[in-house]
Amino acid sequence: MLRIVGLAWRAAGTARAAGVSAGHSNLSKLIPTGFTTATTNCRCFSALSTYFRPLVDSARDSRVSIISEPLAGMLLPVPIQSTQVPVRTLTKFSLQKGKRKCVKAVIKRFYRLNWGCWIRTKTGRHKKLWKKSPANRRRLRQHVFVNATQSWLLDTMVTNFWRRPRFYVNDPYTPYHSREEFIFTRTKPSLK
Repeated sequence: MLRIVGLAWRAAGTARAAGVSAGHSNLSKLIPTGFTTATTNCRCFSALSTYFRPLVDSARDSRVSIISEPLAGMLLPVPIQSTQVPVRTLTKFSLQKGKRKCVKAVIKRFYRLNWGCWIRTKTGRHKKLWKKSPANRRRLRQHVFVNATQSWLLDTMVTNFWRRPRFYVNDPYTPYHSREEFIFTRTKPSLK
């Protein structure tokens, strides 16, 4: 493309120096008929030169885009509202000591059992209890497991301190901290 532009400039300079009209010079072979100088510059120096309209059209109507219809059809429309992307505010290197920090929301909302699974309370357990049946209110007081993908994600969002087994006095979760019936989580050898 640079060779074509250079040839066009040389041809224009030669034609101007010789006093020959632009219609009979080598420049007329490179530039299509009916294009103005502004359009020629736009077409020669643009990477998307075949997709631009002449600038004369946009001078008449200020609302007309200089991008032609084929290119405008390929562009995605601008969304009215930006979509909210979920953010895991995990600090891998702190500014003071360069240490990894845990996400405080995970510590507040979830609880890790000693065998590696995380549990959480059910959503809406305090909302509109007056319209819920007693059986439903009892189910809302229970805790549920998160799945394996979420457990892995929560493990990456906390530090080693919170992944270690924790021992509390009168812990209500004591019967749930061991899972001996599962081969990967049992600590005692099976007796057969």
